[in-house]
Amino acid sequence: MVGQKRRKSRQSSLMGNHQRCWLWGRHVVLETLRAGRWPIVELRMSENLSAEDRQTVTDLAAGKEIPITVEPASRLVQLCGASDHQGLLAKMPPFPYASLADVISADTGTPALVLLDRIQDPHNFGAIIRAADVLGMDGLVVGTEGQSEVTSVVARSSAGAVNHLPIARVPDLTEAVQEFCRSGFTVVGADAGAATELALQDLTGPTLLVLGNEHAGVSDSLLALSHATVKIPQSGQIESLNVAVAAGICFYELRRQRASSPSHD
Repeated sequence: MVGQKRRKSRQSSLMGNHQRCWLWGRHVVLETLRAGRWPIVELRMSENLSAEDRQTVTDLAAGKEIPITVEPASRLVQLCGASDHQGLLAKMPPFPYASLADVISADTGTPALVLLDRIQDPHNFGAIIRAADVLGMDGLVVGTEGQSEVTSVVARSSAGAVNHLPIARVPDLTEAVQEFCRSGFTVVGADAGAATELALQDLTGPTLLVLGNEHAGVSDSLLALSHATVKIPQSGQIESLNVAVAAGICFYELRRQRASSPSHD
């Protein structure tokens, strides 16, 4: 009976039903195992996986009470619905979001944080998380409405960066921005119609960058709360940049300014 209860408990708190609860791909699963931040419920390995990779998985899972099963590659395709599993699946619980207080109060020197306003495409969301981690941002804040959750697609698109960057999920983005204002952050909204170019905005102090929805951009209510709005100058024929590309440009400019600022030596 105890074993049955434990299995029922594990099954009742997964990232999604059936195929949606699986995270797959050698790199992202190993990264999740190493980080230990997002607990893995169960591991499935292909019998075609190399002996070296099998040993690596077994060693990383040791002591974490993660069940490991070796099965034909075709069974892994059945479970996750994808042929690019690279011989490794992890059954995942819901993503462990950080609290807003934890993200705001993290001891990171001069904090650089990102607030995403209704990013709906999981590939964009994952790419933004990846760029934020690579370019030294300290954390992200997302809402609960109109926003992609952290799913297997997001985790894979982030190349495992979801395991290294605190991500807070809040019910009201307006209240979150107000909290950042009270905490001494300069709130900078990205807006194609802004008068100020990104490179001319001082990003060397505690900064919250606000990036908006793929189609509508940052909502008017959040732009109204921003201390400044900035644009990325463009000269081509395409109307606007993909939000993940724009995010990477903003993160790089913040990093560039801080690298050349005497206060950040």
